[in-house]
Amino acid sequence: MTSFGGVRGLGVSHGLDLTDLDHTTSQEIDAHLMDAWSARQPLYTMYATSLMTDYAPKFAKLSRWGSDLFASDAENVLMLAVQNMHSYMMQGWETGIRNTFHTLHRNGLNTAQMMEIVMFSQLYAGMRGLGHVYHAGGDLLPVMGPPRRSPAFPEGWAPDPAAFQAGLDMSTREMTRQDVDNLTAWYQRTLGFLPNSIAYGLKLNPQFVKINRAKWESAIVTLPKQVAPYLLLRHHTSVGSVEGLREAVLLARAWGMSNEWIMRGIVGTVMYFTGTEGLYTVYNALHDLPDFF
Repeated sequence: MTSFGGVRGLGVSHGLDLTDLDHTTSQEIDAHLMDAWSARQPLYTMYATSLMTDYAPKFAKLSRWGSDLFASDAENVLMLAVQNMHSYMMQGWETGIRNTFHTLHRNGLNTAQMMEIVMFSQLYAGMRGLGHVYHAGGDLLPVMGPPRRSPAFPEGWAPDPAAFQAGLDMSTREMTRQDVDNLTAWYQRTLGFLPNSIAYGLKLNPQFVKINRAKWESAIVTLPKQVAPYLLLRHHTSVGSVEGLREAVLLARAWGMSNEWIMRGIVGTVMYFTGTEGLYTVYNALHDLPDFF
């Protein structure tokens, strides 16, 4: 059994009395909506919440109960927002992107750190994703001041830009023999094997593998290195990539992420983006990994 750190017991959560699922007062609804507005972020949190509380209050309380698993303390709130930036870029949901900029800044990230998340996610969302980011927050980033608090990253997470480096020779476009050896050694050392995606990519277009890997290595610099596999847990669970999710978990473990944090990254994705059926991908990717749940 794995527990979620910081999860509150049943009681009043964000204005809703979770001890009584079958009855919801107008005072609870008003308190819940005022709580949604307290951060002064985009109003979708209020109007989306009002649909549930006005027309399906029991579902709203159950939703709040579930959300408390993944947004119950500063670490959970921050890391959920980190993953959400990636998802909203993939979906092209500009309201969500703008809201997430507010959440990340309020929870301690500066603009450079937020853009590290954006650039890492661009590897998957492409130029379309960057276009949505600009429309959502291009006018917001220049006027954001320094954050008012330090970010609450999970214990033991720390920046380590050198950990990303495979030793590619960027003085040439060619994937040299030494580049291949260095890249292979990085995967063998970090994951224990060379993924078929890389091995086959080296046959299809080695120059692409080189530049794409170089972008991957350069995106996360000042953020903890564990942010990269945490984003990959969201991506591969969302898109149903068995091989990709297994690689993400192996990277997370190699870089010191606990099983609990790996679980949060996966199960939070299932709750918010795939539904329970997303666990088929998780099972197929992870059920035979030793010492993993």
